Amino acid sequence: MGKYQGEFIFRLGKMLNQGFTIGQALEFLLMNFDRNHRESIHLIQSELNVGTPLNEILLKLGFPSMICLQVYFAEKHGRLPETLTQAGEHWKKTEQAKEKLAKLLQYPLFLLFLLFLLLFLLNRFLMPRLEELYSTLGFTPSGGTFLLITFLQKSPSLFVFAAVSLIMIFFFSFYHYQKQTPHNKIKWLIKTPIVSVYFSLLFTRLFAKEVAYLLQSGFAVNEILLILQEQTMHPMLQHIAIEINYRLVTGQSFAEAAEQMPCFVSQLPRILRHGEMNGRLAQELLIFSQFCEVLIEKKIKRGLAILQPAIFLFVGLVVVSIYLSVMVPMFQMVGSI
Repeated sequence: MGKYQGEFIFRLGKMLNQGFTIGQALEFLLMNFDRNHRESIHLIQSELNVGTPLNEILLKLGFPSMICLQVYFAEKHGRLPETLTQAGEHWKKTEQAKEKLAKLLQYPLFLLFLLFLLLFLLNRFLMPRLEELYSTLGFTPSGGTFLLITFLQKSPSLFVFAAVSLIMIFFFSFYHYQKQTPHNKIKWLIKTPIVSVYFSLLFTRLFAKEVAYLLQSGFAVNEILLILQEQTMHPMLQHIAIEINYRLVTGQSFAEAAEQMPCFVSQLPRILRHGEMNGRLAQELLIFSQFCEVLIEKKIKRGLAILQPAIFLFVGLVVVSIYLSVMVPMFQMVGSI
């Protein structure tokens, strides 16, 4: 299904809302979205016959764990069609953002490739001839001219070294991150610049929305924390639920416990206190989760708007440096004759 997973989940929610059973809706959608639909339909029929929950069926069909997690909570609070529709909409927005990012980066990355090729060709063909000319005329570059020529000579190697280093750092960091406990993963994400802002907002939105829905369905806070602890699809959420529950047992309030969790945005404890005081905690948490989602979308749009011009600026500066590296020594050499 690939990029159509968001549409699949969205349509599943719509069909359940129209009265279709889970089995009927899944079979119909698989016939339209999955090339190997016969195998998938046989799988869901056998899973439904033994009472497998929808979240586990979707996980076996290859859907992201984040969608399956929301379905798991929906099966607890009873808002399955609504949750599926919202999860599908959100996933479609995520896929659109990825496509937009890919389109924004295509041209700048192509320019960077051409820039590297230009630097390689200049070093391979032009620089040896210029060095012969400098030697013949007895010209010795100095000061800024020497730095520009050195930049032109060393830049291809620096480009390759920087690219390889970044790739190695990324894979090493990812491997190291995957080996960490949920507690250490949270600490790592909170300390990482830029990532920390998005992580806090995403984690807070998820926590606030699911707690709000469960509260509206009549669950008590301690029961909600137990539900969060029982799920295994999001270990960090499971870890935070255990930490908050421990603090509640020791006599702290829900807001005080949340205040000690570094993964939440600073406004969440205030929302919890205000909601507990006026008896509208579920409604306020749900509205706050929507605020977080809007803020996430704004930050993503702002980041994309900055990224492409930044790459263009970098390419432009390198091109100007190349031009100066070639022309400035020529002018100085002519002036010294």
